[in-house]
Amino acid sequence: MSTAPRAPFRPTSRRGQNFLVNRAVQRRIASAAALPPGATVVEIGAGTGNLTDALLANGLRVIAVEIEDVLVARLRERFRNRDRIQVVPGDARRLNLRQLAGGPYHVVANLPYSVGTRLVVSFVSASEPPQSLTVLLQREVARRLTAKPGDMALLSVIVQSYARTRRLFDVPPESFRPRPKVVSSLVRIDPVRRSGIDIASAEARIALARHAFAQTRKKLRNSLAAGLARREPEVGAALQAAGIDPGRRPQTLALSEWDQVVAALDCRQPTEHPGGETA
Repeated sequence: MSTAPRAPFRPTSRRGQNFLVNRAVQRRIASAAALPPGATVVEIGAGTGNLTDALLANGLRVIAVEIEDVLVARLRERFRNRDRIQVVPGDARRLNLRQLAGGPYHVVANLPYSVGTRLVVSFVSASEPPQSLTVLLQREVARRLTAKPGDMALLSVIVQSYARTRRLFDVPPESFRPRPKVVSSLVRIDPVRRSGIDIASAEARIALARHAFAQTRKKLRNSLAAGLARREPEVGAALQAAGIDPGRRPQTLALSEWDQVVAALDCRQPTEHPGGETA
């Protein structure tokens, strides 16, 4: 009996598609997720199913999300005789993943470069975030997610306001097809449950940080005065009263210091949602 030829598929840079083909790295990622057998995992951008296979081998239940129709068909064919897997077509940004998972879930994925940052921000700031995320991202993005005071970026403040982050290991370009121009890093992100008051504080911190990081090279006194439409002497005096040097740069502040600045400037009413631009 003849079989129908496979429909052709070419990864696109527009969607940031670089498929992980190194089986040893796939197994290492599945192990690094450190999930007990039977846990539910959502894999975003399942692609050809190699990481999916490693997750199944660890006894996990997998919801494999894939946007490309050709790859959805291949995944269903590949895993047609396997248990504990559901292949879901669609854009993860528009799906109710908790509903698909039937309750709490974890994310393990080689995230597309084009949407990886936005997905991470939307996950950690959600009202019901995943229990954990173990995801491959561009190394530069991973560094921002896990940065310490001195190297912080707006993305650092946003994600660390909602989660604990750790960079686990790097993955070289030759582990992918097509081969990207950058090194990738596996990051572990553990969202932290917060009360409504804590969430309000986080949003106020992020809203103020947006003003400061809009002019990264400027001193806090200058960038915050410009962003808040206040006089520089007024802002400088408030910062000094809070024990913050007005001449510091925004990348040097710890989260607790951002909270001191919020209180000093009485900026407890944020107007922006944390899921916006993260440059």
